[in-house]
Amino acid sequence: MTHRQPFSNAYFPPMPVVDVWIASPIEQAWVGPFTAIIDSGADFAIVPLSLLLPLNPPVVRPATLSSHWQEGHSVYVYEIDLRLGDITLPVVDVAGDPFSQEILLGRNVLNRLDIRLQGPEQVTHLLA
Repeated sequence: MTHRQPFSNAYFPPMPVVDVWIASPIEQAWVGPFTAIIDSGADFAIVPLSLLLPLNPPVVRPATLSSHWQEGHSVYVYEIDLRLGDITLPVVDVAGDPFSQEILLGRNVLNRLDIRLQGPEQVTHLLA
């Protein structure tokens, strides 16, 4: 089964995105959907801390988030379950970002998925 989603026009140029649901692996109470940016240049997935804290997910370890300008700030890594369309990814580590309200899917998530970005049509295909 294929999930198709248009790129987001909230960005210029339009950004590939996919809707996601998140849950604590302990509770399995899914919340969402939230629009997540697909960023193959990012090492790691990032979720706003404001979305994570109500779920009370397990804390894995402290970490430092760095931007492409090498600015860094201390965060914690949390363990969540992530659902995209019909695909559920259990035990995904995500950095809890206290400053952003955007979910970003980095390579630690993208490398577990079969995704096609159809740029000319501005559509993301999530293949199961």
